[in-house]
Amino acid sequence: MAMSNRFSPSSNERSSIYFSAEENRGRRLLEMHRRLKALQNKRFHLRNELESVEKYLTSLDSQIKGLESYQQLIFDQ
Repeated sequence: MAMSNRFSPSSNERSSIYFSAEENRGRRLLEMHRRLKALQNKRFHLRNELESVEKYLTSLDSQIKGLESYQQLIFDQ
């Protein structure tokens, strides 16, 4: 009997291991939530930035076309 006590964890040790594992799962879950929120936030900012770039590109393209049309009129005279 003394031999089996030496090698099998006590009730306290089993509880400690269980709670430690639960704590690790909880921490992992919290970290996953934190990463999810960070990525969602990054996606939001990137979408806004992309929208601004799209607007700028449209404006620049319009300006280029206008300038090209103007130059065409000048050189055709």
